[in-house]
Amino acid sequence: MDETFERIRSEHRRVLERAAGLEAMLPGGGARHVGAAETTALLEALALFQGQFVTHVAAEDGALFPALVEALPETRQTVVPLQAEHAELRDMLARLTATLAEPARADRDEQIAVQLRDFIDLLRIHLRKEEALVIRVAEQLLRPREVQALAERMSQGPRPERGGAPA
Repeated sequence: MDETFERIRSEHRRVLERAAGLEAMLPGGGARHVGAAETTALLEALALFQGQFVTHVAAEDGALFPALVEALPETRQTVVPLQAEHAELRDMLARLTATLAEPARADRDEQIAVQLRDFIDLLRIHLRKEEALVIRVAEQLLRPREVQALAERMSQGPRPERGGAPA
């Protein structure tokens, strides 16, 4: 049981480390040009985040959050905003990927910096909330079969009805 929650925490730490790496790629106020090499590096980094949406976030939305709300209905007030943040983070990734596909120009570079900063900031806030408001509570409330279902879901990735990779 502890292994599943430690895995969640470990994945959160890895995501935060990747976010710190992305910060190093941030163009400084539009002054740094985002050329082909930087665009490729950013796209590769964003693909890692998208992979987290396919497995980790899908498991939270499809198994952890519903089990927590079933065990303690009052947690719905916490879970619903976290699910909305998952959707917003997916949208932010999609917008950032689309911006990176645009032809290089100064205003594009500025938009990349703004979008990347916003994504990293929301991601950090979101993960802190999950750790404080969901993971600790879930460890105390969920039954072993619910934790096992969560572990299985985290291992298998998305279900077809969830639409596969994030938009």
